[in-house]
Amino acid sequence: MIDSAKKLLDAVTDKLGDPSKTRLLKGGFNSGSYPSLPGLLETQNEVFLSLRTASSDSKGMLTGMGFFLGSIFMLTFLLLLLSGDVSTSRWWILFMAVVSITAPIIWETRRPAMLPIIFNRRTQEIYYDLKGQLYHAIWDDIEAVAYEYMMVNPNSGAIPHGSLEIILQKFGEPKTRIALNLSGMPAGKRLPTLVSMWEYLRRYMINGPWFDEAGRQTAKKSEFVEKTLKAGQESFLDQVRSERLYLAHERQEGNGISGTAVFLWLGSFVLLPMAYGMECIQRIDRRKSRSEWPDVVRQRLERDGPRTRLTDIEESYLAQKEKEEQQKQRDLEELHERMRRVLPK
Repeated sequence: MIDSAKKLLDAVTDKLGDPSKTRLLKGGFNSGSYPSLPGLLETQNEVFLSLRTASSDSKGMLTGMGFFLGSIFMLTFLLLLLSGDVSTSRWWILFMAVVSITAPIIWETRRPAMLPIIFNRRTQEIYYDLKGQLYHAIWDDIEAVAYEYMMVNPNSGAIPHGSLEIILQKFGEPKTRIALNLSGMPAGKRLPTLVSMWEYLRRYMINGPWFDEAGRQTAKKSEFVEKTLKAGQESFLDQVRSERLYLAHERQEGNGISGTAVFLWLGSFVLLPMAYGMECIQRIDRRKSRSEWPDVVRQRLERDGPRTRLTDIEESYLAQKEKEEQQKQRDLEELHERMRRVLPK
């Protein structure tokens, strides 16, 4: 098991065979780079910063497909209705449209929310939920490993990939540790980009919630942070809608309309139902995520919450939980005993 950033760096360097493609970054030292968009930025305020995970960005895909199929069934139903078709088949098509839309929504909204990676500036901690298990790290003396490698494909050629990783420990089991990727999807990531992502997180945790493009602290939210938040919060629905702008831009330029612009314009209408379905689920997921954190994390995300760290309360918290479980077990045994006395033999 890799239990430190140094061991992770050594393992990655041995595998890549090129030390120039790896770098060890420290939370307390300037990396020498300017800050830039850190992966999938979701929220940034005076108390905490949150990053979406790569898997959370794809959540809602099943509902998106349901919306896509449902829109086809609904369009077919409307065409049959306008044509004067009186057969019962059109009602089955309407039924399939409703089922295609509602069934995935019900299933996906009942699943646990995809919780983001939290950087708590007030307590100087990092939180992450892995399949219901809480992992955390203290920012003091934290280290990260950034590395770049090439993936070769016969069709697309060599494509750079990169990852920015830190080590977290499990709450209640400090010896159980994981390597967590902070940079989202690895495709297209270069080492300088990863270092700039880390510098953004470092400036937030050390300098303050607001800073400019050079990392200098500002009294209020700067234009740089505003643009970064906007870019990080861009959804698939926003991307689909933006593809319609290509056609308008080419019309304004007056040099004719390309086939690419027409293709993107048509594609934006085809993908719109799918994008809208994904957007609905992801918004619901974000609203649910705050309430699904354990109490010890949720309290520390409040502006007036406790300033103690998870490492400070870990032992006493687990001891209290064990006492509560034992009391519940005793209460259950007493209830069973009373039932045995009352019920006839």
